[in-house]
Amino acid sequence: MVGGERRLLHAEWTLAMGDEIPFRVFEYHCLTALAVADEARASEGAPARQPTPIDSVVVVLSGREAPWPTHGAYRTSSPDEPFSGVRFRIEAVYQRTVAELAARGSPFWLIFAPLAADADGSKLNQVIEALRACSGERQFAELGAAMVALAEADTRERGLADVVKSLLPREIVMQNSIYREGKAAGLKEGLEKGLALLAHQVERRLGRPLTAEERSRLHERLHAEGPEKVGDVVLDLSADDLSVWLTATPS
Repeated sequence: MVGGERRLLHAEWTLAMGDEIPFRVFEYHCLTALAVADEARASEGAPARQPTPIDSVVVVLSGREAPWPTHGAYRTSSPDEPFSGVRFRIEAVYQRTVAELAARGSPFWLIFAPLAADADGSKLNQVIEALRACSGERQFAELGAAMVALAEADTRERGLADVVKSLLPREIVMQNSIYREGKAAGLKEGLEKGLALLAHQVERRLGRPLTAEERSRLHERLHAEGPEKVGDVVLDLSADDLSVWLTATPS
């Protein structure tokens, strides 16, 4: 709520500002606007004449040293016509100082302190104490776990993740570790199930069991190319071409 007005904040987080980011912001901004219109139509019978404002922001965690502009855009209108599309704010937190992040006045921005350009042990200790003072026990645990994860994403390799861990209660650090281990285990299990399903599909297409070498090659392709691309190949190629594809080295 800003000045009594409801607004929506659409945020994208990215390790680096790639060429695909502006379109991704445009895509999700539009989907959010459609969802808001559907919500209004369901409650009022028609989309509101004055729609709920939607602000898009991209939080950039690492990348170039040259300063980013304050805003980016994805334009859909012709160059000689008034702008149509989506503009979005760029928050390159890794280029900010700890003081600049703290000046935002929100605990949310403080969790990015390990990525700040001037972050060090003393400043991180002050940030964690500030978080402890303005947060409840549960919120502090969640913010602390997020800070640990962000510190580990610091591409400057300043060793600040160990500093953050030393300043936080052990149970918060363990919460982050358990989450990451669980996520890794889930990904591994998912890939194993995906491999079993794809192998079954390939064997049906070929009319025979896969050899150990073919199964190993399918496993390599699943890791290198992803399940969607591999699944398309299995469905699109003829049996003969599929057999050749299985023996080729993934590019």
